[in-house]
Amino acid sequence: MPSIDLLIENDDIVLSSIGEPLLVEGVNCVAQDIRHMIIEKGYAWRMIGERNPVKIAAICKEIEIEMENDERIYPGTADVYLDGESLICEAQTIAGEKITVIV
Repeated sequence: MPSIDLLIENDDIVLSSIGEPLLVEGVNCVAQDIRHMIIEKGYAWRMIGERNPVKIAAICKEIEIEMENDERIYPGTADVYLDGESLICEAQTIAGEKITVIV
């Protein structure tokens, strides 16, 4: 079953020029859901100001596990790491498409 959701940007629904909500589907929908999961479950907040590499690695592993619990993600393909100040989340979907989410 294809993934379809409302398009959210800057914590708000994106509307068309005539005021109808825009939709996001497929790999972009999965990426949006992962981004929201990271924020809603508090992973992003826990990373702010954290300098202990062991704690950072543990949070990244928690996010990977949470990503792989999504039935749309191919098991064993989730990878989460810090690149500077950005949290990078990558995975392969069941449909064979690569997802990269930057938080």
